[in-house]
Amino acid sequence: MDSHLLPDLSGDAKAWEACLKRLPGERVEKIRRIRHPEGRRQSLGAGLLLQEALDRLAPGAGITDLPYGKPVCAQVPFSLSHTKDRVILSIWEGADQPYEKEDSDYLIGCDIESVRPCRMHIARRFFTASEYQSLEAVQDPTMQDELFCRYWTKKESVLKLTGLGMSLPLHLFDVQGSQVWADPQQVLAWGAKAAKDIPQEKRRQIQKATEILLTKHLFLKEYRWQEYCVAVCSLMDCFCPDLQMYPK
Repeated sequence: MDSHLLPDLSGDAKAWEACLKRLPGERVEKIRRIRHPEGRRQSLGAGLLLQEALDRLAPGAGITDLPYGKPVCAQVPFSLSHTKDRVILSIWEGADQPYEKEDSDYLIGCDIESVRPCRMHIARRFFTASEYQSLEAVQDPTMQDELFCRYWTKKESVLKLTGLGMSLPLHLFDVQGSQVWADPQQVLAWGAKAAKDIPQEKRRQIQKATEILLTKHLFLKEYRWQEYCVAVCSLMDCFCPDLQMYPK
């Protein structure tokens, strides 16, 4: 979704309020707390995309938050992301692809980023050694910029799936291929350390993320639209072949 197509409070208050009426109270309160106009439109766009999908797939379904802030719906696994003037929703509609109930909150994650200049100091800090070396080996600046963005969006999609955000170190897993590879020793060491001296609810989510990285297959799908890279991570190897634009 192009968030520029949405009204803003300062430009068309009537249309703005009409959009808000289509959303649940929790989302409306979140939007009203955002001061920056573009941030408000992004949050509004994310809410409208999600609400339309839920109205179609699970009318009346509620949204709750995991301890680290990931919004989840018990009936419909989903993930939201936005950057600049674009908002995306990745949602599970694979009725013919059943999943384990205990995995419903961790089935999918997505991210969207615009391609920007590669920052090797960021790659050195956050990427695996192999990812950094592959990026360093690219001589063409344009191709290097794109590869950096592709790695970053794929890593962010894994963070979105686990719901931990940047609490999950990016160097623990490699995203060079179509599946995620994690170093078992590093993951175990991180999980043991991260789970210490935190509330039980957060400890469970850390343990779930550790379990996912160590025992689950994490599949990756990449998309490209204009100057944007999009990545989706899922426990199921079942993806939409192309991006679907809204409104069409």
